[in-house]
Amino acid sequence: MKVLSPVDKVSEVEPLIRAGADELYCGLLTEDWHNQYIAGSINRRPGGGANFTTFDQLEECVNIAHSYAVPIFLTLNEHYYIERQYPYLRDLIRKSETIGVDSLIIADVAILLLLRQMGTGMKVVVSTGGTAFNSETVKFYQDLGASRIILPRHLTIGEIRHIASAVKGIELETFILNSRCPNVDGFCTFHHGLADRSIDLLYRNACMLPYDVSVAVENGAGDMAERISVRRQRIWELIHVDDFPCGACALFDFSELGIESVKIVGRGNQTDRKLADVRFLRSLLDLLSQRPTKQEFYAVARRRYQETYKRPCRIYMCYYPEVMTV
Repeated sequence: MKVLSPVDKVSEVEPLIRAGADELYCGLLTEDWHNQYIAGSINRRPGGGANFTTFDQLEECVNIAHSYAVPIFLTLNEHYYIERQYPYLRDLIRKSETIGVDSLIIADVAILLLLRQMGTGMKVVVSTGGTAFNSETVKFYQDLGASRIILPRHLTIGEIRHIASAVKGIELETFILNSRCPNVDGFCTFHHGLADRSIDLLYRNACMLPYDVSVAVENGAGDMAERISVRRQRIWELIHVDDFPCGACALFDFSELGIESVKIVGRGNQTDRKLADVRFLRSLLDLLSQRPTKQEFYAVARRRYQETYKRPCRIYMCYYPEVMTV
């Protein structure tokens, strides 16, 4: 299982790889795009320190990573683009291939079809924005040429297990750290952090608009997980906690399921934070190689989480809260 880490500075590439990152993903937001579409992100990160800003920076990142045999994934994962943006997108895709980008992370089916039409040699990764909640959706993207699917944040370990058993010949990637958004990414049309100060302070971020979640069926074994989900949604609805969500305990299950890679969210995070995230996960993957029991692994994962982030595990901030009931 691989660790996929964010990167947005050339100076971070080598330290992240040395810390244990097996793959790196990044964004590119050039001045040409930003000047034309200041309110329209090309990759769901509208600016700031979350993107490289020139092809030269991206190329330098690729060259350093490739010297360690580490692939670079470029995000092109806005949910849709307008027709007049396509000449720019075609040019970006061609330039990215020329400088050696290994894979594109996309969310829009139209871009996937564009890549087929262009015949690029880059691998295609379908973002969580592709909303692959079941095996049939995974197979749909696979038929269109995708080589990897990033599964949505909201799937349980059991649902991921079902998908993994039902598909063959395609890589699956899961979220593992940070930014456990309460909303479904593929159904969202807002940018991260987009806010209006004129809105009531309680809901000044669009992600914090209230809505109702309730248990649909009382079925015994699933009741606890359902109650956890409802309670967690109430917390996020009020404060949109988006700091240190974690799913590291699930690495044990994911290793048995053949998950290809686990994703750290964090383009725009400080370098020290990125390094801490990578080291934390690498230490747990190293532990897995020693074949601990599930209970032993969970105990170590929770202890190391507290040591790394100076806070205890909390069931409402767990990506896969079912592990907290073991």
